[in-house]
Amino acid sequence: MELLKSTGIVIALDTSDIDLIRKVVETASPIKGITGFKIGLEAAISQGLKTIVKIIKRISDKPVIYDHQKAMNDVPHIGRGFAKVLREAGVDAAIGFPHAGPRTMATWVEALRGEGVIPIIGGEMTHEGYLRSEGGYICDDTPERIYTEALELGVEHFVLPGNKVDKALRYAEIIARRVKDPVFLLPGARMYIDWDRISSEMIPIYRNVHLIVGRTILRRDLSVDMLETIVRRLKGHGDE
Repeated sequence: MELLKSTGIVIALDTSDIDLIRKVVETASPIKGITGFKIGLEAAISQGLKTIVKIIKRISDKPVIYDHQKAMNDVPHIGRGFAKVLREAGVDAAIGFPHAGPRTMATWVEALRGEGVIPIIGGEMTHEGYLRSEGGYICDDTPERIYTEALELGVEHFVLPGNKVDKALRYAEIIARRVKDPVFLLPGARMYIDWDRISSEMIPIYRNVHLIVGRTILRRDLSVDMLETIVRRLKGHGDE
């Protein structure tokens, strides 16, 4: 399946409000630069994953990505049940941050593929205090190891930290040496700081770059004009 082979914005539907989800999907779906919708824990747990996916797919044919926040952090065999549930719900792809180790990642990636769900692998999160050098628990070399070992599994879709552009560019370069036309999803990018760098330094080099945007878009006064302005800004043609 060709998934996210373009550049644009994936909307993060991080809310339990079904009416707001429906409004955002209805408004966003016709816009070319909106490339998909991401469901997180809040929507899935409060309303049921299958229900949310059904609402989105009644309106839009754009891909639905599930972000378990954070999947792939249990024993390997749990991945089989996880993948089956996602397939039954109609999810197209799923994000995992496999801190539980390479065996878990390999088993969960295989399970997702076996159910027809595309694995998307993340290595470094966006918040401060994540890596050991910042006071966190994760060794500083872990993200690069995760991306490298995911490449060995044939993974082609990756989450990079959108608010750490220098690191995102470094990880993207490592990944692009090993796979043709990788797909990058970047959460956490700040519109007037990180977006311009991503637009000028990343999008000209890589064909498939998607910002994951939530809070800026999840609003009841959302309009087509507002979304089109956001898409133009990402692609370097905004007038703001």
